Amino acid sequence: MLFKFLALSLLITCYYSPHLAQAQDSDDGKITHFMDELKASNKKAKWSETIYPDSGWKMHGVSVEGRPLIYFVCGEKNENTTLMFSAVHGDEVTPIYFGLRLVSWVKGEPDLCRDYRIVIAPIINPDGYLAKPSSTRMNHNGVDINRNFPTKDFDKNAQELWKTEAKSDHRRYPGKAGGSEPETQFQMWMIDEFKPSKILTVHSPLNFFDYDGPESEDVKNLTEEYVKSCNQLRTVIQKSSPDYNFLRYGFFPGSLGNYAGKERSIPTLTLELPTTDAAQAKTYFERLKMGTRRLVTYKVIGKMSKHDTKISQRKSHK
Repeated sequence: MLFKFLALSLLITCYYSPHLAQAQDSDDGKITHFMDELKASNKKAKWSETIYPDSGWKMHGVSVEGRPLIYFVCGEKNENTTLMFSAVHGDEVTPIYFGLRLVSWVKGEPDLCRDYRIVIAPIINPDGYLAKPSSTRMNHNGVDINRNFPTKDFDKNAQELWKTEAKSDHRRYPGKAGGSEPETQFQMWMIDEFKPSKILTVHSPLNFFDYDGPESEDVKNLTEEYVKSCNQLRTVIQKSSPDYNFLRYGFFPGSLGNYAGKERSIPTLTLELPTTDAAQAKTYFERLKMGTRRLVTYKVIGKMSKHDTKISQRKSHK
């Protein structure tokens, strides 16, 4: 009996081990190939090789064309978690540098990884960036990833506003259904998985900061302390980044600001870098380094929901 058990265990081990190793090698191989593809595409930009970290990458799913959707986690599980997205639109070059440089930067800042958790997805739309003959705003299915989140107003308004306000501009096509695209699903998964207390998404070339999140009128559902803390974050970043004005760009059906900032009350900052000029990418990152550190270290305080607060108060009296 013991012999049969040992033989069966050996058989299972021999069968599954190569398959598990092959799956791991497959993910690592996809990431390595993707990095090589990026380096080749970015040769003209003459960016330093140090912006391409060779370790620590994870992936969750693939793009429409099968490229890995990669991310990097710095630090352990922490209530003060910052989630950062960049390169949502493939034709915005400077965010590519910014996202990759964020990873190499936090790897060189041990205090940040010790005291906070930072999650970075540097290239949300790899197919758009690596499209031939030239990069495109949309993903491979021709969908604008920042108009594809399944917001409450998507079904009612997304198609209509695309046709009327965007004049059916193919560059802003929201897709037939909210959350239809793997690149959108990837961002949604990261929000659910890491439960960030704040989000930064990097774009170009409009040269401003936009804030989406709880406002004073939301205190009927949220605690006043939480709303005040979220708004204070906007003030802190504004003071740390004096070259950038804060504008109220507004909500769009299917946008991240709508999905995360408005509907989930997660303070969401959109950084619009001044240009898509690859030669300026390093300069932009250096100028914003202090503001980025302030974003990471800032702690949003207070219970988000008044309902949650009441529940905790009832429990405390038992």
